[in-house]
Amino acid sequence: MTSQSAKEDIGVRFGVRIRNLREKRGWSLTHLSIHSGLSKTFLTNLETAKKEPCLFTIETLASSFDLTVGKLMRGL
Repeated sequence: MTSQSAKEDIGVRFGVRIRNLREKRGWSLTHLSIHSGLSKTFLTNLETAKKEPCLFTIETLASSFDLTVGKLMRGL
């Protein structure tokens, strides 16, 4: 596996994790956007692995889901 494919894999896995957490709570992208302060477009791009989150974004999303960063990232 090349470093580029590993990078894509974690981006995809992170996006799936965010989408699953959001849908499990019955939240729309609009709700998560309002709750987190992140734009709907940016969240869509995270969920589809078109953008990569920075540490601030990871912490913001973890807080939005009432999780620690460790729990949000566990198993990725």
